[in-house]
Amino acid sequence: MSNNSLSRLADEYSVSLSVTNEQIALCREEIAQARRSHRSFTVSELSRKLTVLYDQRNELQQIEAYLRGYYDEGVRLAV
Repeated sequence: MSNNSLSRLADEYSVSLSVTNEQIALCREEIAQARRSHRSFTVSELSRKLTVLYDQRNELQQIEAYLRGYYDEGVRLAV
């Protein structure tokens, strides 16, 4: 793969990262609303969803950083 292809792929991961960040923000708002309504079961379900979204965001960040630094000397990250 060329540097340009990896850069485009990293850009796609960046877009996915933005979408995931938006989903995290929405989920946090939903949790706050559910807490105000004293819906503890809904809070629990949304908290699990939020944990998955955080994990997904971390993976997207790691992969994007790996792709952006692939051709840089000494910037090899373990994925």
